[in-house]
Amino acid sequence: MKRYTILLLAIIFITGGIVGCGPSEEEQRKAEQARQDSLEEVRQQHLEERQDSIARADSIKAAKKAQEAEEEEERMDVAFDEDGNFAVQVEAWRSRRKAEEQIKKWQNRGFENAFVVQHGNEETGDIWFRVRLGRLSTQEAARNLQAQIKENYGANSWVSTAQ
Repeated sequence: MKRYTILLLAIIFITGGIVGCGPSEEEQRKAEQARQDSLEEVRQQHLEERQDSIARADSIKAAKKAQEAEEEEERMDVAFDEDGNFAVQVEAWRSRRKAEEQIKKWQNRGFENAFVVQHGNEETGDIWFRVRLGRLSTQEAARNLQAQIKENYGANSWVSTAQ
């Protein structure tokens, strides 16, 4: 029985020594504060990353708006004349579908009077679909339009009589 009592006292003494050697309340409080500071730092990093992400999204939106505004500025306002005898030919395609697609491109640029003229011999199959812009009342107006197209779009073109 003495052995058990000594053994029990030894266990209690050793356990007390181990517990007594643990961190003090002050050390525990400092460790908890360090943990809280780390959590706050991580939260702050996430907040900054989120703000950067929002700023990038805003920047992208602003760039798109600026590009749209620039494209809108590039749209040309041309005084077309329904009875005019001149047009500016900007493209020619073997495919009617491709020519019609190009009409939409020119209309988006501000040339609402863009149209397609079919030219060639159907019997031989030598057919072209010419993309032309507007009807203009004078050859001088057509040449001015031709110069603007070259300057703004780099497109080669020529003045032709409207059909």
